[in-house]
Amino acid sequence: MRAAVLAVFLLGAVGACGAPPSVIPPDSWPPATVLDAYLHALLSGDCAAGHALGTETFRRGNGELCGETTVISARVNGDPATPSSDEVVFATTLVTTGTADGSVPAGAITWFYALGRQPAGSWRLTGGGSGP
Repeated sequence: MRAAVLAVFLLGAVGACGAPPSVIPPDSWPPATVLDAYLHALLSGDCAAGHALGTETFRRGNGELCGETTVISARVNGDPATPSSDEVVFATTLVTTGTADGSVPAGAITWFYALGRQPAGSWRLTGGGSGP
């Protein structure tokens, strides 16, 4: 079921002619599924779909890598940390090409993604980086 929902989201997110995503994930998606959808968007270079999964705080310089570096592979490393019932932090291993300014090195890196429960109950990416 999760894969089918993800496929529907990603197909809707790509849209015609690279249009912005027309499908927002349902509020019922758990944080791991939201992160999985983001990582798929990141790997495919679909930044519009990736941005739809984040809050206003999840931007360049605060965890968003789409458009900044090419991510060749991504793997979630175990269960997330849960600082509170409304926040989870996942450690991932990303293999990247690095950024031009050197802020993200090329090769395998550990990257942390924070997700927060929004007022309507949905989970969205709120930040990220090389340290929790």
